[in-house]
Amino acid sequence: MQIVTYGNLPNIPKIDCDFLPYEIGISVDIGTTTIAASAWNLSTQKLIYVVSEKNAQSKFGFDVINRINFSIQNEENAKKMHETIINQLEKMFSALISISSQKMIRGFRPQISRIVITGNTTMLSFVCGFSTKNMAQVPFTPQSKFGFEVSWSDLKSSSVIPKNTKVYFPPIIGAFIGADTVCAMIDCGFDSFCENEILLADIGTNCEISLFIPKTENHDSKIICTAAAAGPAFEASNISCGMPSSSGAVDKVSFDESTKKIVAHTIENKIAKGVCGSGLISSISTFLDYGFIEKSGMILNGDNIELAENVYVSQNDIRNFQLAKSAVRTGIDFLLSKSDVKLSKFLLAGGFGSKIDLNESSKIGLFPSDFIEKSVQVGNAALFGAAAMLFSENIRKSAENLSKKSIQVNLAAIPDFQKHFIENMSF
Repeated sequence: MQIVTYGNLPNIPKIDCDFLPYEIGISVDIGTTTIAASAWNLSTQKLIYVVSEKNAQSKFGFDVINRINFSIQNEENAKKMHETIINQLEKMFSALISISSQKMIRGFRPQISRIVITGNTTMLSFVCGFSTKNMAQVPFTPQSKFGFEVSWSDLKSSSVIPKNTKVYFPPIIGAFIGADTVCAMIDCGFDSFCENEILLADIGTNCEISLFIPKTENHDSKIICTAAAAGPAFEASNISCGMPSSSGAVDKVSFDESTKKIVAHTIENKIAKGVCGSGLISSISTFLDYGFIEKSGMILNGDNIELAENVYVSQNDIRNFQLAKSAVRTGIDFLLSKSDVKLSKFLLAGGFGSKIDLNESSKIGLFPSDFIEKSVQVGNAALFGAAAMLFSENIRKSAENLSKKSIQVNLAAIPDFQKHFIENMSF
């Protein structure tokens, strides 16, 4: 496990009830590649700890499509998907209880009394044991739109978690835009915007992009959302020397003019063991700046570029990154084309989005260069939006309103999508 980017807890309008000092709440963001969970002291609204792990379902497929295909082959596979995620969550909850007991006032034993679980639509379906068959075919209709509460015992019969512990699943927008997007909107204040156009991008294996368009004389305010199937390149999961953003990962790359050599910086300044997502962006930006690659992404000399001993970026790695980058940029361009209001703020959410260098990201075309001065990196907004729902029914109602107000757009069904996607492949 490792600590993840914290983020901000939205203003809680009113605590619904008086919590006892030993009661803790847990919010969870189930990403395709990474699961993050945070423990909160409910009586003080203070964060106790945040942990993250690689999603154990990755062994069934790197991305959502592969996992859906695996789960619908037979009932046994569907059961495996459900049990794998539930068992992993329980282990993470047990770890958080142990950590909470060390940080709690002496004499009190922590007890989980509320849980909020967010994530994309497919991940929540696996948690609840819902069929994903309809999400593998047009019109891509999920079994549930969520926005409901169950007891933990409904998910797992035998458990260290009290069986009557309530688990809330925030509402989704559609098959491609999940509860994680709704939670991120809550954390970023989408329910209170009125005058400014805001673009929110939660960048990960599945990148959700949301545009808040304010009310004008010609139309009411609205939210348009889309999902860009970026794949695991941003998490460095399908990269030759890819690894999580942890000790020993190359996270920054530069070029020493005096020695004419690439210089790789690693997290905690340890010996390089691999490269994480932010390091991959930094690498490609540096390669582009100093002529190691063409704008097409082609490496000029050889098939690999060495960053450190036994750590390199291959031609295939660059191609995988180009696919991810182009998916996100095409989604951003499409949403902006639907508004005649000038963008005032660009919010980058998620552990990955909070670590990337904005100048390097702009240089390689992840987003337009004029976004830099408008950019705010907001941390794990989905996780902290979910945390807010531990405390307030009003925030849960706001989430319901946002989900109903949001319009989901399927990028793949847009005319000329393929043309724009190919254009955005270049750096």
